[in-house]
Amino acid sequence: MHRTPTAPDPSLDFTLGDLLQLSAMEGALLRAGADQTGRAILRANVIEGAQLSDWGEAGDCIISSGYAFRGQDELLLTQLRRIRDKGVAVLCLKPTRFRQGLPQAVVEEAQALDFPLVELPMTAIFSNIVQESMEALFQRETHSFQVIQDKMERLLGVFLRSDDPEQTLLAVEEVIANPVMIFDEENELLVSPQSRSLLLEPLQDDIIRQLYKRTNRHTLTIRREGKSEQVPVHFFDIGGPTGIRIIIPEYYGPLSPVDQQVINRVRHLLAAEMKNALALKKLRRKYKQQFVENWLFGRLGDAIHICVSAQSDGYPVRADQSYYVAIVNLNTTRSAGRFRSQDVNVIRHIIRNLDSNIMFTVLEGKLILVVEDRPDAAASLRELSLLTEKLNYIMDKGDMSFCLSSAYPVQDLPKAYQQARTVSSISQRCGIRDHIITYDKLGILYLLALLPEDEAVEQYQNKFLRPLREYDASHRTALLETLRVYLEAGCNTQKTAQLLHSHYNTVVYRVTQIERLLGLPIHDVETQLQLRVAYKLDQLRSAPPAEG
Repeated sequence: MHRTPTAPDPSLDFTLGDLLQLSAMEGALLRAGADQTGRAILRANVIEGAQLSDWGEAGDCIISSGYAFRGQDELLLTQLRRIRDKGVAVLCLKPTRFRQGLPQAVVEEAQALDFPLVELPMTAIFSNIVQESMEALFQRETHSFQVIQDKMERLLGVFLRSDDPEQTLLAVEEVIANPVMIFDEENELLVSPQSRSLLLEPLQDDIIRQLYKRTNRHTLTIRREGKSEQVPVHFFDIGGPTGIRIIIPEYYGPLSPVDQQVINRVRHLLAAEMKNALALKKLRRKYKQQFVENWLFGRLGDAIHICVSAQSDGYPVRADQSYYVAIVNLNTTRSAGRFRSQDVNVIRHIIRNLDSNIMFTVLEGKLILVVEDRPDAAASLRELSLLTEKLNYIMDKGDMSFCLSSAYPVQDLPKAYQQARTVSSISQRCGIRDHIITYDKLGILYLLALLPEDEAVEQYQNKFLRPLREYDASHRTALLETLRVYLEAGCNTQKTAQLLHSHYNTVVYRVTQIERLLGLPIHDVETQLQLRVAYKLDQLRSAPPAEG
């Protein structure tokens, strides 16, 4: 059930409208700022000098005879602008004895600035205005203090009685009449059931993205009655910019100064409540990640033991089902090419929102997914594509590749993991950035990657490529590149010339040079096969090894 906005208590602020109702202000005229009667006044300050901006403070009601400005309208205009910029609440002026009313230029400027300007009657007594104003202010402050105390006592009672953090949050929301969310240093989010259905579920990606990035943009885009609107947001940080953050969107209405004081006083209790409440949940999630890691490394025994362990950790793993492993390669340096441990909770939010049976962990900066092999392979790929979009949108991870293993029985998942690791390593080393990469797509690269790093393999590679590489280095030619393109073009000289943007005769000449240097006929099928293998080995071994 959604709550309706609760209007701030108007009696808690002493406003311009209240000032005009004082008996000491009888006969006063509001010459500018008629729509500012709700503006709060914090002090009454009598200033008899030309430099009003030097003595006035934000929230002040400045009272002056204006004697220092006689015949100096320009000086008064300048001071008017300065005190407006300084946050002064209102300026009350008496006309000079020899002038009927305030200068018209000053009134017009105050109207243009929408700044409250009050013309006092000649009979006004400043001390009476100050005395009545301060008495009213004191009464409001006393009332505000009592309201704060009442709200604090109510909340402290909830903190003492409740063992449910979500119910505690709900009580806070009832007191301040707006949603409350708490986000900790491990990117864990605590939210009441009402706020989850109201804000988080329809707006999860946008909210989690803003929380994850820890932006200080004090608005949140929400959709209400089919329309997008910007809602102001208040942040209360505990433990610095990377610590716990309390987020309060003004969904139902403005957060009053009284409610801001209430939050400031209970924020440390809220933080402690969150830590206590989430400690058990975090431990369970750690066990879930540990289960995935144990499964990947073959520490769980046969299929029955795997399924029992999965069930105890809340995963629906079936002994008669097959699973594949996907390792996510980050192809840009936008996030330093790694997932962080703090990303885990955000990834969990994303996957839960996909309503998918995807298990995951983060190892050595790699996001590793375990996915059930379903009959509808296209649906699984769509799911991974959607996951990519959300990871990039929320976490700004940039271009990604999913390195997929084949599907394996439950007890053989370690084989799937090793296969996915090999696919990931080869893809990074060889600059392969397709969205979905399988060992089938890698072709012979996958097989060659399994060869040991020994002298025989190196000699095989150098036999075909070193003569061309050395010749290119000493003669500034491009025979090695020409041969690569020639082989990829199916040994078609015309197509090779087009791909290299070279003349046909130039390519013919280079091919002849290559045959001479290698002492092999390039048109021979066996020679072509050996050259292709040598190129693939070079591609694998000349690239730096992938991290993780």
